[in-house]
Amino acid sequence: MRNDHPESRVENLKHFLVVEKPSASLHASIVMPSSTKEPQERTIALELSVMRSGSTLLKALMAAAPDISSLPETNFQKFQSEKAASEIASLCDERIVVLKRPAWFNETKRYPTLPNVPDVKHVILARDVHTTTASLRKMVFRKAEPLAPKSIDNWLANKYWAPVHANLLDRFPDDGISNFWIRYEDLVQEPIEWTGKLFRFLGSDRTEGVDSYPPPQGYDWKWGSDDGGDKIKSLTVQAPKVPQSSMDILERVHALPEVASVRSRLGYTTGL
Repeated sequence: MRNDHPESRVENLKHFLVVEKPSASLHASIVMPSSTKEPQERTIALELSVMRSGSTLLKALMAAAPDISSLPETNFQKFQSEKAASEIASLCDERIVVLKRPAWFNETKRYPTLPNVPDVKHVILARDVHTTTASLRKMVFRKAEPLAPKSIDNWLANKYWAPVHANLLDRFPDDGISNFWIRYEDLVQEPIEWTGKLFRFLGSDRTEGVDSYPPPQGYDWKWGSDDGGDKIKSLTVQAPKVPQSSMDILERVHALPEVASVRSRLGYTTGL
């Protein structure tokens, strides 16, 4: 019999994505059009983030530009061969190829492993600790989330959210040339402004921003790869309300030293 008691899920949390990560056959079953463009004609961009940070929304908004790809979540870290550039170029026909894959729980020290491709651009998405943690709780515990101990918030914030962001901040400083940082909160409040900046950073022919996006082509948004919720399927940006339960998480974790340091570097105030 399956044990869904919250304490059992806490005990197995560090191994969660090793056990429950998407099947390796998921993307193999998706047939994408072969590209006619050479690798040197492409711009390859990686979307980097923690899980449950709004990465599917950001990817969808970028795909509103006709020359930017709309691909399912793809593990860009696997492209390590001498033919990596050609392999990535073959995934789609658009000139700008965006590959999204957030950090898993067991990758805090090594994410991301960059593909064997020169001159890659990096789009780094940040979301504040309390709303990310609240969403991670729901992802991990599902229907049992209300029964999950509050102590797990410290682990999610201090051992996952903080080290992944600290590593990204150290490795990919916001220079507007190779690296572009964007906060989820800014994106949903001012989507046209921020997507316009992003299109220009990527070198898209589209320079005007958007606040809506087309549905995916050739695949579906679904849990286990992309966000499969109703909000993403509305095809328009919706700024979510922050419930009191998320503010309670912030009150519990904001003073943790690593969390406080990373929030300061990302420009977040205490919010209390």
